[in-house]
Amino acid sequence: MKKFVLFLGLMIASLALSIRANDGTYYTSGNQLVPLQETDISVRKEVLTISILNNGFARVDVYYEFWNPGKQSRQLLMGFEADPPYNDDWKFHPDGVHPNIADFTVEMNGLRLPYQNAVCHYADTTLDSVPRKDYMIFDDNRIYEKDPEAYPEYWETGIAFAYVYYFTATFQPGLNKVHHTYCYRMSHGIGDPWDICYKLTPASRWANRQIDDFTLIVRADNTSKHFVIEQKAFPQAVFAVMEGVGKIRNLPEEKWQTPYLEFTLRNGAVQTHITNFKPQDELRIASGFRESKPFGHFYDPYYGKMPFFMANWAAEQNHQDLQFVKRVSRNLPYAYRGHVFKDKVLREFFESQWWYMPDPNYNDDNSDFTEVDHLYIKAEID
Repeated sequence: MKKFVLFLGLMIASLALSIRANDGTYYTSGNQLVPLQETDISVRKEVLTISILNNGFARVDVYYEFWNPGKQSRQLLMGFEADPPYNDDWKFHPDGVHPNIADFTVEMNGLRLPYQNAVCHYADTTLDSVPRKDYMIFDDNRIYEKDPEAYPEYWETGIAFAYVYYFTATFQPGLNKVHHTYCYRMSHGIGDPWDICYKLTPASRWANRQIDDFTLIVRADNTSKHFVIEQKAFPQAVFAVMEGVGKIRNLPEEKWQTPYLEFTLRNGAVQTHITNFKPQDELRIASGFRESKPFGHFYDPYYGKMPFFMANWAAEQNHQDLQFVKRVSRNLPYAYRGHVFKDKVLREFFESQWWYMPDPNYNDDNSDFTEVDHLYIKAEID
């Protein structure tokens, strides 16, 4: 087998993230900072802030407070694990630098920490009980081109891996503060113009097996976002709009197979706060949920091929008037920014959309319109 960097000795759990089995692209997921060896240090506090940007990236900002119960300083090897891309012109990076992560930083007690990159070995070689060639390194160091079910003996030569950013942290006795930031490309699929995943369960690797005080903040600064969060990661949590303009509602489990919270947010933030948080599942944030009636659900000022879904909606609703479809398309960028429509047909249509939040002060300024916004305005739906 060709040589590659293999970071040995890491106590790394099996993959917890389920990758969607569709024609989408999974770039990576966010992860907790975790100890790479046993430790008696606990997580007193975590404030996780995820900003949904208009450039196809999510920005992750995490503030931690750790508690060292000992009377002496202690050095601990810590790491950040990132899954390799799936269905994205796969290429193995032996230097351990993830192709879709940028601006990685760690500060501890006010000092910037240097870090190194490596490739680590995962114990589990499957996702969704289906082998994923993108997560494997083979003896020819290339992606496996044959059907693994037809060639099981060759599949067994692969090693499941992840990219790791690791560093040495010095924990003083008592309270220690860590500030961690990075950006990563959001995934996407047939039904999701964008998708953000963040692993919560690795927090159980710290001594207290929980996060004593946990806060999640999701931001949409200088933009409008319509998204859902799977409730299974926060079954008892209460979310609230803390800044800007927004609304929140439940999507019933019997309709969606799993309970979701739905959010519409403009230039603001939502948050939830949990004490003694023992995460049992991972965080997933996805663009506005699939539904046949809410025409416009899939619109996003950066991502999404909305005209495709609009045509589907028109067919489902027996709308043969594509001019109406085009009118709605041209007005979507304005509707998401709160334009108040004088035209009765458009006003009634957008007021029927849950995500629509009219703003009488919006003056139709288009200076922040993206390339995708202009595509909608052109209504190129053919």
